[in-house]
Amino acid sequence: MADPHAATRSLLEDRPELAEAVADALETDAAAETPWTFDDLAADSGAFGELVSRGIVESEGEGYRVADPEAVRAAYEAVTAGGGAGNGDGDAAGGAGGSDAGGADVAGGSRAGGSGAVGSDRDGVDLALGDRLRGWVAGLTEGLHRDLLTGLLAVFAYLFLMRIVTIGKVFRGERVFLPGNDPYHFLHWTERLAAADVGWLEIGTFSDVLGGRILRYPLTYTIGWAATKLFGGGEVEAAAGIVAWIPVASALLVGGCVYLYAVWTTGDERVALASVLVFALLPGHALYSGIGFFDHHTIDYAWLALTVLGVLWLARSLSGREAGAWRSYLLAPSTIAVTGLVGVVIAAMVHSWGGSPILLVGLAVYVTLRAASDIRTERSPLVAGVPVIGALAIGFGLAFLLHTRYGWQESMVVFIPLLVAVGGVVVVTAAAVVQKLELHPGVHLGAAAASVVPLVAGFAWARPEDFARLRSRVLNSLLGREGAAETRSLVSGDFGYFFGSVDHFGWFLFFALPALIWVGWRCAEEHRPEWLVLVSYATSLLGFAFFQIRFAGEATAVTAVFAAVGMMWLLGKVELVEPPTIVGKSDETERTRRLERDVEGGESGRTRFVWWPETMTIRRMSTITLSVMLIGSLSLFLVPGMMDTVAISDAEADAAAWIDEDAEEREGPNYVLSNWGRARMYNYQVSGGGSGYGYARVNYQPFVNSTNPDSYYDRFSGEAGYIAIKRLDISANPQTTYVQLFEEHGSASETANGSGKFRLVYISDHRKVKVFHPVPGASIIGQGEPGTTVRVNTTVTKFSEEFRYARSETVSENGTYAVQVAYPGEYTIENRSVQVSDTAVENGTQITVTGGS
Repeated sequence: MADPHAATRSLLEDRPELAEAVADALETDAAAETPWTFDDLAADSGAFGELVSRGIVESEGEGYRVADPEAVRAAYEAVTAGGGAGNGDGDAAGGAGGSDAGGADVAGGSRAGGSGAVGSDRDGVDLALGDRLRGWVAGLTEGLHRDLLTGLLAVFAYLFLMRIVTIGKVFRGERVFLPGNDPYHFLHWTERLAAADVGWLEIGTFSDVLGGRILRYPLTYTIGWAATKLFGGGEVEAAAGIVAWIPVASALLVGGCVYLYAVWTTGDERVALASVLVFALLPGHALYSGIGFFDHHTIDYAWLALTVLGVLWLARSLSGREAGAWRSYLLAPSTIAVTGLVGVVIAAMVHSWGGSPILLVGLAVYVTLRAASDIRTERSPLVAGVPVIGALAIGFGLAFLLHTRYGWQESMVVFIPLLVAVGGVVVVTAAAVVQKLELHPGVHLGAAAASVVPLVAGFAWARPEDFARLRSRVLNSLLGREGAAETRSLVSGDFGYFFGSVDHFGWFLFFALPALIWVGWRCAEEHRPEWLVLVSYATSLLGFAFFQIRFAGEATAVTAVFAAVGMMWLLGKVELVEPPTIVGKSDETERTRRLERDVEGGESGRTRFVWWPETMTIRRMSTITLSVMLIGSLSLFLVPGMMDTVAISDAEADAAAWIDEDAEEREGPNYVLSNWGRARMYNYQVSGGGSGYGYARVNYQPFVNSTNPDSYYDRFSGEAGYIAIKRLDISANPQTTYVQLFEEHGSASETANGSGKFRLVYISDHRKVKVFHPVPGASIIGQGEPGTTVRVNTTVTKFSEEFRYARSETVSENGTYAVQVAYPGEYTIENRSVQVSDTAVENGTQITVTGGS
């Protein structure tokens, strides 16, 4: 067992800010006749973990005791009084008195020691990494209690259920139907990687398989492939069923981050659990993270959440230390480890999505605002800025390594973390200068805003091609992209200007915005770095969503915390619960104490969650439950509704399955032409080719909107084997191809002559989807009076409901006519009839009408 005296000396020399935790443990131990629990301490879990890991505090029964109170107290008094390290024997008396020969001058920083335990190297008193981890876990789990554990289980089970509400539409027998359009693109290339049998370390092979796609989403493809290899043995057939669960796993991970955001900032378990509940009910996140929706969004959400979590941890760790304890903070193994991990996450973010620079804006905002807050409160802006800038530098280094060695991602995206890091250096350095000159923090904010111009100009000079690409991306994708539903503004849409956000946030944004404004104002008045992290990310991401709603999903994690704070505040105003203290005025000492708390309530500082407090009544609990249900009522309908809008309908799934079976028996092309939003789904299910939708986007809409369907036959010949048309919910022009085919089945009507080139081959249940097959069409030829109209018709009985099919043609000047038909059957022409075979329709055979019937 480690010497408690030596361990205490080493701890306090390395981390003098933990002296209060040591004193607290000594006082608690002296006052308690029996082992005490973590609730009895005011120390946070990090400090308590250090005490346990170094052997200063030991577990005894169901509680804890100081290992050797006299030795620990002697070491504490020696260090805090500035005495020596003790004599060579390292006993308590020597530690208290100290000697020049065998001691250590704490004030001067010297550690010359004798031959005893105290004078030995740090390796002699530090515990192994495993012991440190056990101590950290002990401190972390000490704050858990039955009500909290069951509460966590409940909210995460609810989150899980809210992300799998469409599971029945994803897994249909032996087939897997991923929702939406883009997931099939990522599934396609996941399967290509799996088919290539790439080894775990054969990163270079990815470029050969993916080709030019390595420049857009390389890590997203890789994650799908890795999951398939890990859980499906690398079998191509298993890929779809495995990647379908990646969004759900991502949602649970982000939900865990949301819980930590809330509990680390508010110190309130109730708010933390409410935050996860709100997060589960945000349609904007469920839309892109429901089961089966495997694309870059679900991966981006995870990296973004982890980045915010890491930056929040760094801010919180620094807040728990004294203002001058910069060395112990920057050199602490935990700080270095978290900085490195955030850097890895940033690199992963870069290689998962070409639009990842947007996700770094919040970090840039935080660095700027944090520096201004440090100036105002006379803290060094360099201390808080170094780890964040270091993480950006590490992220760039790793991303650049993969880019240069394996060709991953386009260079513009790779260099953005470096640009943000350089900007961070400029901002933090400017803050230090402003602080040195004792100028107002507003000067720093002005300088930071002005520095954007030279930074961008420098980037344009150093990387002109990348700058041109960045400029194009901003103008075309962010500001100029129109047409798709996801590119509308947050304050527009079906619900109008004021309620335009409800389809992505429900009612919760109306609770989040007041809380965000209030907390942001408090951050301007006081030094609240932890909240400043969430404020920076929330404002920047909601700002992007203001321009395009597709960024609302990225904002949901941090918005959930503010919505929970606002909701709890409202319930507190009507005296249903105690309001969260974050929105109440508090002095700096009490605020710091609350933010440092990492364990359950009472004297420890964290507000504890209890299912049924002693003062609770049935009426009050019923009112709380109904209030929460009312607030979340819209989301209860919107989350399943939004997920259902991208899910593959029964009619579409049945049509795809039928086409697949038919294509196996039919020769010729098997490409399915459909609305571009379903093109990848159909073609993945039929041929496994779900990579792109360019052909559908170019051809489908002009085709169904045209007035002459047969004019498209030659364009589709050899390309499209099937055309899947979905029923519209609105009335269409009767002359359009849509009406001629979907409603009239190619038969002539009063306004159009129908089609002899497109034959109905499938009708789904409830007639929601109809599939047509391009055919050469048989030609019924004959003679008649020039200028007259010849009409041929038959009854098609192949389907559950028979329909009449007719075509007409004008007799030419030479007295002949030729009517093209797309269905086999017995056709009548005035008082005559002619039999058209299926072979004649498929081969374009001419059938001559002779004589009477």
